[in-house]
Amino acid sequence: MRYLILSLLAIVAFSSCASYEYLTLNSSEMPKNDRKEFTWENDTLRLIYNFHGEGGPMNLTVYNKTNKPLFINWKKSALIQDGHATSLFNAKVQITGSISSTTPVRSKYLTTSYSDLAASFNLPLGMDLVPPSSDIKKELVAIQETGALPSLPRDSAHAEKKTDSYGVTAKFTRFSFDETQSPFQFKSYLTFVLGNNDATEFAVQHSFYAQQVLLSSDDPEYFSLYRPEGDNLYIKQRAQ
Repeated sequence: MRYLILSLLAIVAFSSCASYEYLTLNSSEMPKNDRKEFTWENDTLRLIYNFHGEGGPMNLTVYNKTNKPLFINWKKSALIQDGHATSLFNAKVQITGSISSTTPVRSKYLTTSYSDLAASFNLPLGMDLVPPSSDIKKELVAIQETGALPSLPRDSAHAEKKTDSYGVTAKFTRFSFDETQSPFQFKSYLTFVLGNNDATEFAVQHSFYAQQVLLSSDDPEYFSLYRPEGDNLYIKQRAQ
Protein backbone atom coordinates (compact mmCIF):
# COMPACT_ATOMS: atom_id res chain seq x y z
CA MET A 1 0.00 0.00 0.00
CA ARG A 2 2.81 2.39 0.91
CA TYR A 3 4.48 1.68 -2.46
CA LEU A 4 1.19 2.36 -4.29
CA ILE A 5 0.71 5.70 -2.51
CA LEU A 6 4.26 6.77 -3.31
CA SER A 7 3.77 5.79 -6.96
CA LEU A 8 0.57 7.81 -7.20
CA LEU A 9 2.24 10.82 -5.61
CA ALA A 10 5.08 10.55 -8.13
CA ILE A 11 2.61 10.46 -11.01
CA VAL A 12 0.77 13.51 -9.67
CA ALA A 13 4.03 15.40 -9.18
CA PHE A 14 5.16 14.52 -12.70
CA SER A 15 1.84 15.57 -14.21
CA SER A 16 1.86 18.89 -12.34
CA CYS A 17 5.03 19.84 -14.20
CA ALA A 18 3.07 20.00 -17.44
CA SER A 19 1.17 23.03 -18.63
CA TYR A 20 -0.99 23.49 -21.69
CA GLU A 21 -1.66 26.25 -24.17
CA TYR A 22 -5.18 25.93 -25.58
CA LEU A 23 -5.53 27.88 -28.81
CA THR A 24 -8.68 28.95 -30.62
CA LEU A 25 -7.96 29.85 -34.24
CA ASN A 26 -9.77 32.28 -36.48
CA SER A 27 -9.52 33.61 -40.02
CA SER A 28 -10.84 36.81 -41.57
CA GLU A 29 -10.98 35.06 -44.95
CA MET A 30 -13.13 32.02 -44.19
CA PRO A 31 -16.33 31.22 -42.31
CA LYS A 32 -16.66 28.24 -39.95
CA ASN A 33 -19.18 25.43 -40.25
CA ASP A 34 -21.14 23.81 -37.40
CA ARG A 35 -18.03 21.86 -36.38
CA LYS A 36 -15.98 25.08 -36.23
CA GLU A 37 -13.97 23.96 -39.25
CA PHE A 38 -12.79 26.58 -41.73
CA THR A 39 -14.45 26.35 -45.14
CA TRP A 40 -13.69 27.94 -48.50
CA GLU A 41 -14.81 27.25 -52.07
CA ASN A 42 -14.83 28.54 -55.60
CA ASP A 43 -16.15 27.11 -58.89
CA THR A 44 -13.44 24.44 -58.93
CA LEU A 45 -13.04 23.09 -55.41
CA ARG A 46 -14.11 23.21 -51.78
CA LEU A 47 -11.66 23.14 -48.88
CA ILE A 48 -12.29 22.27 -45.23
CA TYR A 49 -9.56 22.87 -42.63
CA ASN A 50 -9.61 21.15 -39.22
CA PHE A 51 -6.81 21.73 -36.66
CA HIS A 52 -8.21 19.88 -33.66
CA GLY A 53 -5.74 17.93 -31.54
CA GLU A 54 -2.31 18.13 -29.94
CA GLY A 55 -0.03 20.48 -31.84
CA GLY A 56 -2.77 21.42 -34.31
CA PRO A 57 -2.53 18.73 -37.03
CA MET A 58 -3.84 20.20 -40.27
CA ASN A 59 -6.58 17.89 -41.49
CA LEU A 60 -7.58 18.99 -44.96
CA THR A 61 -10.60 17.91 -47.00
CA VAL A 62 -10.47 18.74 -50.72
CA TYR A 63 -13.62 18.33 -52.82
CA ASN A 64 -13.38 18.49 -56.63
CA LYS A 65 -16.48 20.27 -57.96
CA THR A 66 -15.60 19.82 -61.64
CA ASN A 67 -15.88 16.99 -64.18
CA LYS A 68 -12.09 16.95 -64.61
CA PRO A 69 -9.40 15.29 -62.47
CA LEU A 70 -7.88 17.58 -59.86
CA PHE A 71 -4.34 17.02 -58.58
CA ILE A 72 -2.74 18.42 -55.42
CA ASN A 73 0.97 19.11 -55.75
CA TRP A 74 2.32 18.68 -52.22
CA LYS A 75 5.84 19.58 -53.31
CA LYS A 76 4.58 23.07 -54.09
CA SER A 77 2.42 23.35 -50.96
CA ALA A 78 3.42 24.56 -47.50
CA LEU A 79 2.49 26.07 -44.15
CA ILE A 80 4.13 29.45 -43.69
CA GLN A 81 4.92 31.16 -40.38
CA ASP A 82 7.15 34.21 -39.91
CA GLY A 83 8.38 33.91 -43.48
CA HIS A 84 9.45 30.28 -43.01
CA ALA A 85 7.79 27.63 -45.20
CA THR A 86 7.26 24.07 -43.94
CA SER A 87 6.61 21.72 -46.85
CA LEU A 88 3.42 19.64 -46.88
CA PHE A 89 5.07 16.97 -49.00
CA ASN A 90 5.63 13.59 -47.37
CA ALA A 91 7.12 10.91 -49.63
CA LYS A 92 5.71 8.09 -47.53
CA VAL A 93 2.09 7.05 -47.16
CA GLN A 94 1.56 5.01 -44.01
CA ILE A 95 -0.70 1.96 -43.98
CA THR A 96 -2.00 0.43 -40.78
CA GLY A 97 -4.41 -2.44 -40.26
CA SER A 98 -4.57 -6.08 -39.27
CA ILE A 99 -4.27 -9.50 -40.90
CA SER A 100 -6.26 -12.56 -39.86
CA SER A 101 -5.75 -16.17 -40.92
CA THR A 102 -7.74 -19.32 -40.20
CA THR A 103 -6.13 -22.76 -39.87
CA PRO A 104 -8.01 -26.10 -39.58
CA VAL A 105 -7.00 -28.34 -36.67
CA ARG A 106 -7.79 -32.11 -36.84
CA SER A 107 -10.34 -31.38 -39.57
CA LYS A 108 -12.90 -30.27 -36.98
CA TYR A 109 -11.77 -27.06 -35.34
CA LEU A 110 -10.51 -23.80 -36.68
CA THR A 111 -7.95 -21.54 -35.09
CA THR A 112 -7.68 -17.91 -35.99
CA SER A 113 -4.54 -15.85 -35.56
CA TYR A 114 -4.11 -12.12 -35.87
CA SER A 115 -1.15 -9.89 -36.58
CA ASP A 116 -0.67 -6.19 -37.08
CA LEU A 117 0.19 -4.71 -40.45
CA ALA A 118 2.36 -1.67 -40.96
CA ALA A 119 3.89 -0.61 -44.25
CA SER A 120 4.85 2.39 -46.31
CA PHE A 121 5.45 3.15 -49.94
CA ASN A 122 6.81 6.05 -51.93
CA LEU A 123 4.88 8.56 -53.98
CA PRO A 124 7.65 9.85 -56.26
CA LEU A 125 5.56 12.53 -57.92
CA GLY A 126 4.32 14.05 -54.68
CA MET A 127 0.80 14.49 -56.00
CA ASP A 128 -2.63 13.23 -54.99
CA LEU A 129 -5.59 12.77 -57.31
CA VAL A 130 -9.05 14.08 -56.46
CA PRO A 131 -11.46 12.50 -59.00
CA PRO A 132 -14.39 14.53 -60.38
CA SER A 133 -17.25 15.13 -57.93
CA SER A 134 -15.44 13.51 -55.02
CA ASP A 135 -13.19 14.43 -52.11
CA ILE A 136 -10.08 13.24 -50.29
CA LYS A 137 -9.09 13.77 -46.67
CA LYS A 138 -5.47 14.23 -45.67
CA GLU A 139 -3.76 14.68 -42.29
CA LEU A 140 -0.77 16.95 -42.81
CA VAL A 141 1.92 18.62 -40.72
CA ALA A 142 0.94 20.01 -37.30
CA ILE A 143 1.14 23.79 -37.03
CA GLN A 144 3.30 23.41 -33.91
CA GLU A 145 6.02 22.11 -36.22
CA THR A 146 6.06 25.38 -38.17
CA GLY A 147 7.52 27.26 -35.20
CA ALA A 148 7.17 27.85 -31.46
CA LEU A 149 4.37 29.93 -30.04
CA PRO A 150 5.84 33.38 -29.30
CA SER A 151 5.85 34.80 -25.78
CA LEU A 152 2.44 36.01 -24.74
CA PRO A 153 2.05 39.66 -23.66
CA ARG A 154 1.33 39.50 -19.94
CA ASP A 155 -0.43 42.84 -19.92
CA SER A 156 -3.31 41.23 -21.84
CA ALA A 157 -3.65 38.27 -19.43
CA HIS A 158 -6.78 37.65 -17.39
CA ALA A 159 -6.81 35.02 -14.61
CA GLU A 160 -10.16 33.24 -14.58
CA LYS A 161 -11.90 30.14 -13.35
CA LYS A 162 -15.02 28.35 -14.53
CA THR A 163 -17.10 25.57 -12.98
CA ASP A 164 -18.77 23.12 -15.36
CA SER A 165 -22.06 21.25 -14.93
CA TYR A 166 -20.26 18.44 -13.07
CA GLY A 167 -18.90 20.82 -10.46
CA VAL A 168 -15.34 20.68 -11.76
CA THR A 169 -13.58 24.05 -11.62
CA ALA A 170 -11.01 24.93 -14.28
CA LYS A 171 -8.42 27.62 -13.54
CA PHE A 172 -6.72 29.32 -16.44
CA THR A 173 -5.23 32.52 -17.79
CA ARG A 174 -6.92 33.96 -20.88
CA PHE A 175 -5.27 35.96 -23.67
CA SER A 176 -7.44 37.46 -26.41
CA PHE A 177 -6.26 39.01 -29.68
CA ASP A 178 -7.53 40.51 -32.88
CA GLU A 179 -5.85 39.58 -36.15
CA THR A 180 -3.37 42.46 -36.17
CA GLN A 181 -2.19 41.85 -32.59
CA SER A 182 -2.10 38.04 -32.51
CA PRO A 183 1.38 36.69 -31.69
CA PHE A 184 0.72 33.48 -33.63
CA GLN A 185 -0.20 33.72 -37.30
CA PHE A 186 0.36 31.34 -40.19
CA LYS A 187 -0.72 30.69 -43.78
CA SER A 188 -1.53 27.67 -45.90
CA TYR A 189 -0.29 27.64 -49.49
CA LEU A 190 -1.77 24.90 -51.68
CA THR A 191 -0.94 24.21 -55.33
CA PHE A 192 -3.40 22.41 -57.61
CA VAL A 193 -3.44 21.17 -61.20
CA LEU A 194 -6.80 20.85 -62.98
CA GLY A 195 -7.20 18.44 -65.89
CA ASN A 196 -4.91 16.13 -67.84
CA ASN A 197 -4.70 17.75 -71.27
CA ASP A 198 -4.18 21.50 -71.31
CA ALA A 199 -3.85 21.28 -67.52
CA THR A 200 -4.08 24.47 -65.50
CA GLU A 201 -1.95 25.02 -62.40
CA PHE A 202 -3.13 27.43 -59.71
CA ALA A 203 -2.47 28.14 -56.04
CA VAL A 204 -4.76 28.95 -53.10
CA GLN A 205 -3.58 30.71 -49.94
CA HIS A 206 -5.36 31.24 -46.62
CA SER A 207 -4.40 33.00 -43.39
CA PHE A 208 -5.08 31.97 -39.78
CA TYR A 209 -4.34 33.47 -36.38
CA ALA A 210 -4.73 32.61 -32.72
CA GLN A 211 -7.73 34.59 -31.49
CA GLN A 212 -7.56 33.20 -27.98
CA VAL A 213 -4.97 31.37 -25.87
CA LEU A 214 -5.80 29.75 -22.53
CA LEU A 215 -2.95 28.72 -20.23
CA SER A 216 -3.77 25.95 -17.76
CA SER A 217 -2.21 23.04 -15.90
CA ASP A 218 -5.35 20.97 -16.57
CA ASP A 219 -5.05 17.99 -18.91
CA PRO A 220 -7.17 18.22 -22.09
CA GLU A 221 -9.28 15.30 -20.92
CA TYR A 222 -10.46 17.31 -17.91
CA PHE A 223 -10.31 20.87 -19.23
CA SER A 224 -13.94 21.67 -20.07
CA LEU A 225 -13.12 24.67 -22.26
CA TYR A 226 -11.23 22.45 -24.71
CA ARG A 227 -13.82 21.13 -27.14
CA PRO A 228 -13.69 18.67 -30.07
CA GLU A 229 -13.98 21.43 -32.66
CA GLY A 230 -11.95 22.23 -35.75
CA ASP A 231 -10.61 25.56 -34.48
CA ASN A 232 -9.45 24.19 -31.08
CA LEU A 233 -5.99 22.77 -30.49
CA TYR A 234 -3.52 22.50 -27.65
CA ILE A 235 0.24 22.56 -27.18
CA LYS A 236 1.75 20.72 -24.26
CA GLN A 237 4.56 22.49 -22.45
CA ARG A 238 6.79 20.96 -19.79
CA ALA A 239 8.53 22.97 -17.10
CA GLN A 240 12.31 22.96 -17.40
